[in-house]
Amino acid sequence: MPFIVVIDDRPAKRRQYLELAASIEADVNIEGFANPRAAIEASSDMPPDLVIVGRTMPALNGVRAIRRFRRIPECENIPVIYFVEPNDLRLRFRALEAGASDVLDDPVDPGEFHLRARNLLTAWANIKKTQMRGELLERSLTAKERRYRRDLRATRNSLRGIVDTVPAMVSVSDRDGNYVFVNQYMASFYGKRPEETMGVPVADILGKTQGEREISANREVIKGAGTLSGYEEDITDAQGMIRTFLSTKSALRDDANRIVNIITVSQDITFRKWVEAELREAKTAAESASRVKTEFLANVSHELRTPLNAIIGFAEGMSGNLFGEPDIGRYSEYAGHISESARHLKAIIDDILDIASIEGGGLDVMESEADSATIVWEMVAALEDQATQAQVEIHVESSELVLPVKTDAERFAQILKNLMSNAIKFSPEGGDVRIKISEMPDGSVRISVKDSGAGIATEDLPLATDRFGQLVGDPMSDPIGGMGLGLPLSIGLAELLGARVDIDSQKGTGTTVSLIFPPEKLVRRGRMTG
Repeated sequence: MPFIVVIDDRPAKRRQYLELAASIEADVNIEGFANPRAAIEASSDMPPDLVIVGRTMPALNGVRAIRRFRRIPECENIPVIYFVEPNDLRLRFRALEAGASDVLDDPVDPGEFHLRARNLLTAWANIKKTQMRGELLERSLTAKERRYRRDLRATRNSLRGIVDTVPAMVSVSDRDGNYVFVNQYMASFYGKRPEETMGVPVADILGKTQGEREISANREVIKGAGTLSGYEEDITDAQGMIRTFLSTKSALRDDANRIVNIITVSQDITFRKWVEAELREAKTAAESASRVKTEFLANVSHELRTPLNAIIGFAEGMSGNLFGEPDIGRYSEYAGHISESARHLKAIIDDILDIASIEGGGLDVMESEADSATIVWEMVAALEDQATQAQVEIHVESSELVLPVKTDAERFAQILKNLMSNAIKFSPEGGDVRIKISEMPDGSVRISVKDSGAGIATEDLPLATDRFGQLVGDPMSDPIGGMGLGLPLSIGLAELLGARVDIDSQKGTGTTVSLIFPPEKLVRRGRMTG
């Protein structure tokens, strides 16, 4: 018949705990105490099988009562349940440090209380049986067997503080490299039961490679100062997953101060390492973004300064007669330079404003029926001078069966102009730009622009499409210039139009950039769909 002691100075709580204790088993002996000192004194004479302690007692608080209780030799290992308020982690830890076997929330679920209390009573009953058997066996052992038993008890006492439910791998091995103890967490990690690891060589559990590392580390502990702390190691679990652990090894010594065992505690820090890596990547990305934006601003300053210098130079020269007496022919030419620089400046500012509007979600789209071939030819005509100056030929291939699309014609033209201008810019003298308009088998319309330039390496594509990025070539052999906004702006505009931009490029083979309208954007039988 289990003997249970209940300690709480609050009558209502004491009655509640007594009722809970009475319902654990059909046949149970219960005694309640309001004064913890009286309970401790009574337990010295008649040790209970289970002690239930309330959380508040002015005479001697629950934590101190547990600590006093543990000082009684007969009650050193008797299970103790302590009640705390939910989420009171500080008091929970103090109770465990004082020697509480289990800590439950108050109010407690009766089912949970019964389960935990029965488990503790069962465990204590098994311990008492084991102790009794041990005492009977010890009486019949020879002197040698008694020495062995004392050593075994010393080892058992050393392991007494190891909690089997700790979320870390805890093991004890002997000097020969065999396991003396493995906790449940570690056994499960390797797909074993704790009892299957007793006396088994380390390498048989960990595997050859990890086992050799473990034995080597144990030798360092034995030969060194007796401790090896804070080292990281990658360990493979039973499912083949590699996880990172932070391990510490310490020596366990006998009464003669000889190292007899090595205790190893390994905490899984895989998630922490992942977070650290993510933070490093985020920091690198932020630094890269900051650097790219700084370079972009410097490039913008240069691009704005060039036309402004031309405008200011010609304007000041004309107003101050720095070019000699006014001459209609020459001044008309200078005015043309000013106008050209102003248009270039306006185009730069327009691109920057469009990028800002796209990022801010403030760019309006006015959809109408647009003929792809017509807009392509209009942009070819608009870029004729650029192509002529670059000595690049433009070829257009169009199917007469391509249907109109429902889109913003102005933004459609802006995208094509950017893609075609880039293709001309990146094609060498004597090269060509090929434009193809076609309806794809899935019903989409594709307008592809292929240059004959050097192409873009795969690793450079993210930079080429970033709104603040620009590919930089050799300034002597590849003087491209510009801010690099054309392609990112085109991608952003295409998304607004419900289209997309595909890029096909390899270093040394040129680049093909395609604007693709999905089937729902096609206008069929005189009606707009989509």
